[in-house]
Amino acid sequence: MHASKANVMVDVKQVLGRESSDELITELGGIPGVSRASVSSRAPRLVLVDYDPDVTDSQRILGAVVRHGIDARLVGM
Repeated sequence: MHASKANVMVDVKQVLGRESSDELITELGGIPGVSRASVSSRAPRLVLVDYDPDVTDSQRILGAVVRHGIDARLVGM
């Protein structure tokens, strides 16, 4: 049996500093069901997240970003 896969892009309204970006990626990677989280090298305001939709959802991912005090929105699923 294979896990379901989905991805989402989170558009952050400000460019994140290295430390803030690293903390956010670590937190997102700790959400059950998230298999990968990274800041786009081509668009530093985009956070890319791969996840299992049977375990978590895009709203939980966005909530984790917003809890960091970051103004953000989902732009792709």
